[in-house]
Amino acid sequence: MSEPDPKLRVVDDEAEKTDDGVVRLKAAGTSFEQVQRLAPQEVAEAPARLESEPRDNFGGRSQEPGVEAILDKEEVAENVEQPWGLRDGRLAGVPYGWFILVMVAVIVAGVWAVIQMRKGEQHVAQRLAVVRDMNEDDAAEERAARELVDRIEKVVHDFLAADTIEKILPVVRQPDRVKPLIEEEWKVRPKRAMKFARLTTFQPASIAGGNFWIIRAETRDAGSQNLIVEQNGDTDVRVDWETFVCYQPMDWDRYRTERPTNAMDFRVWVTPDSFYSHEFSNAGRWRCYRVNIRDSEESLFGYAPVGSDVARDLDEFFKREPDGKATIIARLRFPAGGQSPRGVVIDKLVEPRWMYVTDPSKDRP
Repeated sequence: MSEPDPKLRVVDDEAEKTDDGVVRLKAAGTSFEQVQRLAPQEVAEAPARLESEPRDNFGGRSQEPGVEAILDKEEVAENVEQPWGLRDGRLAGVPYGWFILVMVAVIVAGVWAVIQMRKGEQHVAQRLAVVRDMNEDDAAEERAARELVDRIEKVVHDFLAADTIEKILPVVRQPDRVKPLIEEEWKVRPKRAMKFARLTTFQPASIAGGNFWIIRAETRDAGSQNLIVEQNGDTDVRVDWETFVCYQPMDWDRYRTERPTNAMDFRVWVTPDSFYSHEFSNAGRWRCYRVNIRDSEESLFGYAPVGSDVARDLDEFFKREPDGKATIIARLRFPAGGQSPRGVVIDKLVEPRWMYVTDPSKDRP
């Protein structure tokens, strides 16, 4: 029968005064031995410690540092009331030269700021002067534009309302040349006075050699009317009467029937064509064009010699026109003894539009 395992228990030396054995465990192994309890020995009285006088400032410290701890330090600790980093009343490690440099930089920055501020004030003053001048120029331009519009409205009003030669001549271009044309036109189609209402279109016309405006005027009794106005000077404006009525030197149907051989300038539309007949049957010699006028469906066929100025000018004109139609004043002539019933010779491209920029009576041969 195996022996029961030994158990541990806490022994109180004062409480238990028995003679029971006590088992002491060895440091290694599982064997144990029984030893006799020793009687308690009297503890010797601890020797008295040398006490120093208490310090009020360090009452919380329980142990004073040894002398060797103080002697081992390289330098004496700083006074707690001395600011950190100060050595003998100045910042430690910061030379006086940096203070001087910083002060110089601050002074220079202040001077530069003052100079820039003064320059900025001068610049602002200059800009204000420029803006003021621009505003004055804009105001002057606005007044001039307003005066021009007012003048154009007055001229258009007088032109549309005119029903006599005396009333219309002061407001038309080239009055000396167009006066007999107006008189001739009014014999066939008398002028009817119209009541001007307002301008609906007012835009510049890209016509070299003058200052022109395209105008559309609304009337109270005759619908909208299209006009070309020339500006001479600030307020001198005149209406181009010939383009307003699309003046022709002769009635188109009568011209086709009578076939006069003298050259006349017609306002026509010209497009390339290939109708060759009679005296114009040689395509290697002639360039062919279809010729029409406004308000008529009857066409003529115009011919220009191949390589002539007229043929070259028309070819260049067609290149610039997306629809291949030239709106021009062309000098037409029926050839003497010609057999082609509708064939005419184009002697000259007078104007690349329906308006004379300069007076044609002064340079016509």
